[in-house]
Amino acid sequence: MPRTISLAVCALLLTICGGSSWIRPLTGVLIVTLDTTRADRLPSYGFTGVVTPALSRLSYEGVVFEQAVSVAPLTLPAHCSLFTGLLPPHHHVRDNLARPLDEDWLTLAEVLRAKGFRTAAFVGSAVLGRDRGLAQGFDEYVDGPPLAIDAQLRRSGAAVVDDAVRWLEHRDEQPFLAWVHLYDAHAPYILPQPYRAMYADDEYVGAIAFMDAQIGRLLDVLDHAGLADRTLLVIAADHGESLGDHGEQSHGILLYESTLHVPLIIRAPRFPARRVSSLVRLVDVMPTVLDLAGAPATSSDGSSLVSLLSGRRGDLALEAYSESWYPRRFGWSPLRALRSDRFKLIDGPRPELYDLASDPFEAHDIIATRRGLATAMARRLSRLAGDPRGTVPNPEILRRVGDERLSSLGYVARGSVEPVVPSPSQPPLNPKDHIAEYNRIVRERTHPGSR
Repeated sequence: MPRTISLAVCALLLTICGGSSWIRPLTGVLIVTLDTTRADRLPSYGFTGVVTPALSRLSYEGVVFEQAVSVAPLTLPAHCSLFTGLLPPHHHVRDNLARPLDEDWLTLAEVLRAKGFRTAAFVGSAVLGRDRGLAQGFDEYVDGPPLAIDAQLRRSGAAVVDDAVRWLEHRDEQPFLAWVHLYDAHAPYILPQPYRAMYADDEYVGAIAFMDAQIGRLLDVLDHAGLADRTLLVIAADHGESLGDHGEQSHGILLYESTLHVPLIIRAPRFPARRVSSLVRLVDVMPTVLDLAGAPATSSDGSSLVSLLSGRRGDLALEAYSESWYPRRFGWSPLRALRSDRFKLIDGPRPELYDLASDPFEAHDIIATRRGLATAMARRLSRLAGDPRGTVPNPEILRRVGDERLSSLGYVARGSVEPVVPSPSQPPLNPKDHIAEYNRIVRERTHPGSR
């Protein structure tokens, strides 16, 4: 549906329906996205190597989704899915350097602004700069300097939250949507003191501790303004980080749980704290927020999680689709994955099947003994992943930023504006077989002179 028609229909439905009557009207919605944060490095998910008072507080006050899955191990595609409720094959943003999210897609910010919400975003990385498509629907979009060869391409979480706090403290009586994006857990790490000294042996965990402190500042603002019990708060990661699992040092290539299993915590007025073990997805965030805000549902690949928030387990039986098209930059095959409640298929040149109930670390491929199950999952996967559009990097972005500047963000462009496509006569190359090469490329780009 065209954007203008969608917005008109949305506004009409809001007038007619007036929102959900069963929940107290929200004063605000605060969404905090944690870049590159794997679930199993948070105390809320059982980790003991870091102290996160803010996130731990929210896990006692809100609903912790223990099995939330990302759509992609890349920042821009994952955020586009979170804010549209659409999978990458449907919103067509399948790479950080792909063309921006098209204006035809209706975003969460657009729907809430049509309902009378004041909207603002505070972003920590040029990967999500205003020219990447997610600014639509936001009255204010604070992303630092514009993309340029000499521009700062990332901002400290402290600076991002400084801007968000000023905005929240000077808000009027309108309901609000605020999005805060923290990039600090994305390598290369730039930790301030005392975190750099405290976590010298594990900068990744130190970055999580630092981001938690910034979340604490946001909670303080809500508490002091009397908004805590009238604000819907969503904490989500876009994707995780491999940290050497399955040979991958960072993220973007492989589709194992270290990069796809993400934290998702929702604190909503009138919903008691609980833990939910059901499978959920990033595409479920937008339908859930709209449901709780009393806004009409939009066309979406996601489902509202309100039934799970209220403790009605079994109401949803979801499957999670994930993909990585980033390997195409290097001439390797893209990968796709489908996860059910228990089983997970990774589809590529050499498909893999795992039983996550008995093998959560994906150490034992069982595809040889479960061919029927793998074939059925592959059919469902193909129905979700058929559209090849949106896979070519944007030449303008590459020209303006350049390979060196991309390296400062932890990504590699390989000096090419087109993905490397093997000859049709050449068998597709499995990214898993080339992960050591990828690690070397990233290391040399991020730390010149290293071996």
